[in-house]
Amino acid sequence: MFDVASNPILKKLKVQSLPNKKILLTLFILLIFRLGNTIPLTGIDQEALKKAFLQLDTNNSITQIINMYSGGGGITLLSPFSLGIIPFINASILIDLLTALFPSLEKLQSEEGEIGKRKLNFYKKVLTLIFALFQSIFLIVYLKPYFYVNELSNYIVIATELITGAFIIVWLSTIIDSKGIGNGTSIIIFTNIVVTLISKKLLNVSINENNFLIEILILLFLIILICISQTARMNIDVVSARQLAFLENVEKTNFRNNISTSFQLKDNGLSIRFNQAGIFPIIIASNLIPFLSYLTNYFGNESKMINNLIYYLLIIGFNYFYTIVFWDPEKISEQLRKASVSLVNITPGKETVSYLENVVRSTSIIGGIFLCTILFSYDYLKQFINGYLLNQINISSLIILVGVAYEIQKTIKSLYRNLIEIPA
Repeated sequence: MFDVASNPILKKLKVQSLPNKKILLTLFILLIFRLGNTIPLTGIDQEALKKAFLQLDTNNSITQIINMYSGGGGITLLSPFSLGIIPFINASILIDLLTALFPSLEKLQSEEGEIGKRKLNFYKKVLTLIFALFQSIFLIVYLKPYFYVNELSNYIVIATELITGAFIIVWLSTIIDSKGIGNGTSIIIFTNIVVTLISKKLLNVSINENNFLIEILILLFLIILICISQTARMNIDVVSARQLAFLENVEKTNFRNNISTSFQLKDNGLSIRFNQAGIFPIIIASNLIPFLSYLTNYFGNESKMINNLIYYLLIIGFNYFYTIVFWDPEKISEQLRKASVSLVNITPGKETVSYLENVVRSTSIIGGIFLCTILFSYDYLKQFINGYLLNQINISSLIILVGVAYEIQKTIKSLYRNLIEIPA
């Protein structure tokens, strides 16, 4: 009998199969998720709802909400999975906000380890239940004319299906988080967007248009900008105690030459992404803006401009908030101190904390503004080139699509890179 634990060849083969298992498991979970979107919601006339849905303007807030809930282009318009991951995202946002405001919750996150994380996850699930209930009630009230039976018992059954479906999706995303590749929430949203684009058959309709090539070039340009927004970083030069001693010795022995510290340590800096929050500001703002548009409809022709302004402010605000919550300058300063590392030309301690706070605030605001610039550029270009392709592709969805694709490829690359580094 072969002992896998003692045989290095079998052990290496077993380790090498892990990335493949993670990828296959993720694909299997997504298959279950998509199959769930094909199950019709009980007691609703799906055909009548589809006809009414197609007659609405694509910029209509109700259309956006239904499209957001519909699971991204499933065979049926509404299914038990129609609430999607949105209730859990809302719950996570609220818990993160409360964690930043209340020291007791912050203590759970930072000091109580696994037990604290479990408590916070429990709070998120309770809030997910509350959000799913309210969103189910909203859908039931709006879709009341399309029910076969308008009775309380039928409403309860539909609400139960929607809430149960929302929790199944949370469970599936958790499996992807722990045993699959990437962030489960992001990957589920990514899947919905891909299926929606496939269902629109964009290339079949657009390829004969005169502006098709121009539209493709515009989209490629925007994709490049999105990639830049996801990868742009600011590098802060750092120096260790050992490096300082080395530099002092070099200066004593070779005083005629000026040693440039920034040049010597260029590859050893503290790297800070301009867009620390990734795609989540876009997801959160896209989730909120359809509801807020109800309030702006009273402004008539100016409502679209007001909606866009609110949307941009939400993106900048959430990008700033997420960065401040998850990138703690005091903790980073403490970690640098323990590692005997300091920022170049910055005194360790309060001055380092203050400097990092300013850098984090500045980069988060710049990152949010850059995302808004991409959105504004898309809307501006659409005014000059009124093509089918540009009108059918939602730029927010495109940003999420590119952002998640970038994170997935980075995760897969790191998995296989670790295999290469495993000794034989």
